[in-house]
Amino acid sequence: KLRRAETTLEYERRIAEWFGVKHAIAVSSGTTTLHVAMAAMGIGPGDEVIVSPYTFISSDTCVLEQNAIPIFADIDPEYYTLDPKDVERKITSRTKAIIPVTISGNPVDMDPIMELARKHNLWVLEDAAQSLGATYKGKKCGTIGDIGSFSTITGKITNTGEGGFVITDNDDLFEKMWGYMDFARKRSMGNASKYHWGLPC
Repeated sequence: KLRRAETTLEYERRIAEWFGVKHAIAVSSGTTTLHVAMAAMGIGPGDEVIVSPYTFISSDTCVLEQNAIPIFADIDPEYYTLDPKDVERKITSRTKAIIPVTISGNPVDMDPIMELARKHNLWVLEDAAQSLGATYKGKKCGTIGDIGSFSTITGKITNTGEGGFVITDNDDLFEKMWGYMDFARKRSMGNASKYHWGLPC
């Protein structure tokens, strides 16, 4: 029977409610959150994703796992987060997404990042693994871009031993991420999806 445990469903409901977003998905690790997000965004061979050189390795290798190319932008020397001016310099016709990373609760300057994303039609995956509860101009980190990514491994602000979760208001990205984290099954098919796989996973 294909069904997520009630505890997991309640956990996801509470996460979404706390962040004020439509969807949350609990997964096995913060690294997994990045993988399912990149896959849902359709990042693939030849695509470029602008990443930070100062982060845990998964924020960059999730791009390589999609056979895409991580492009490093410089960081702000005071906050160690992506410098929006250098992000702009690194955008090309092949750029498909930006992964800004909050470091130890220091939010990224998201307004110029989001302006660049809108101008160039780019996805924004906020890696807020180290910053659960941090805010940027009154908004919770992870709620500003298209997807927010969090880790709950031991040592993080909230921990479940191992684990992580993604949040989004985008229905399409939610359905795709749900599929990627569950062998490419379609959530909309319920129990009937047990033997139906529609995506690489």
